[in-house]
Amino acid sequence: LAPGLLITVGDAYERFVKAIVNRAKKVRVDYQLLEETDMGPLVNEKRRERVIGMIQGAVDEGVKLLLDGRTIKVSDDYKNGFYLGPTILDDVKQGMEIEQEEVFGPVMPIVRASSFEEAVEIANNRQYGNTGTIYTSSGKWFREFARRVKAGNIACNMAVAQPQQYFPFPARKRSHYGPLTGQTGAIDFFTDMKVIMSRWW
Repeated sequence: LAPGLLITVGDAYERFVKAIVNRAKKVRVDYQLLEETDMGPLVNEKRRERVIGMIQGAVDEGVKLLLDGRTIKVSDDYKNGFYLGPTILDDVKQGMEIEQEEVFGPVMPIVRASSFEEAVEIANNRQYGNTGTIYTSSGKWFREFARRVKAGNIACNMAVAQPQQYFPFPARKRSHYGPLTGQTGAIDFFTDMKVIMSRWW
């Protein structure tokens, strides 16, 4: 699953964001059935306009555009599709719409934190809690992250897996569906489930 917010800690910002921007610039946006395409269109025009509106709203609030996907070019045969390229927003502040809402589009808001403690606070102050991922070489910080971040699915150095029917998909806060939408039995009802996965190099 794609993350909805990137929180960088301290001096990791420069190298991490540079790598993300460089990779995002190489994403090929076009008709989804073309072999060379990496990313297709959004689901419909309404969603595209909503995402564009969220991007513009963030810019109006002073957010810096590191990569603007609104001007993406695609093949002439498909130029009327609902395309939007990768967009990376820097200097996002807590409480902004782009920081709090789920975008459902190729947008990466970046919030800078000065410490691990602040990063956890930022993550936990969001109203959604499906997933949380940390990239680190420290087992200590991963364990702290997994214990303290209020998300139903936690990953280390990897993306959170797409939920499958045999793989539980717990969530927190407004992302949570509650016990009447799939959980069965008293044990499930009273269990605050959290899935944790990691990968080490």
